[in-house]
Amino acid sequence: MATTFASVLRVEHVFGDIPVGDRDSVIRAVLDRLVAVGAIPEDESITVFRAILKRERTGTTGIGRGIAIPHCKTAAVTSPLVAFGKILAPIDYGAADGDPVHSLCVVVSPADAPGVHVEILKSVALLARDDYNARVLKNTFDPASLFDFFRELDGKA
Repeated sequence: MATTFASVLRVEHVFGDIPVGDRDSVIRAVLDRLVAVGAIPEDESITVFRAILKRERTGTTGIGRGIAIPHCKTAAVTSPLVAFGKILAPIDYGAADGDPVHSLCVVVSPADAPGVHVEILKSVALLARDDYNARVLKNTFDPASLFDFFRELDGKA
């Protein structure tokens, strides 16, 4: 059974109120929230942030329809960690389709688990292809509702 974004996502890692800013500051805001809930040690959050920015320099992770997948593989985590951040208003992200980004699906995987990393990224890309899914993500801010939506997409609800 493939590892998906929804299968790794925890309700406490869904944030419906990420402040508007530039690409780097919204990514940082999600990582700060993960530190606050104990998902990432504070001293490792800088390592994760730098790894995500290094990946962004190779090409945007704004995949279209207002969704971005900032991601990295790093020794800073021992198991896959995902988070969802809903930005309070769409921002310019340099997305492939030119649309502003309203939703971040953050994926951080262990450096030695490239297969799982790809499975999770693929699951986000599949959900992002659907216009209905993109509209739900754009218009929903409640963390519990967002979490339930991801679980429904994964057939777990």
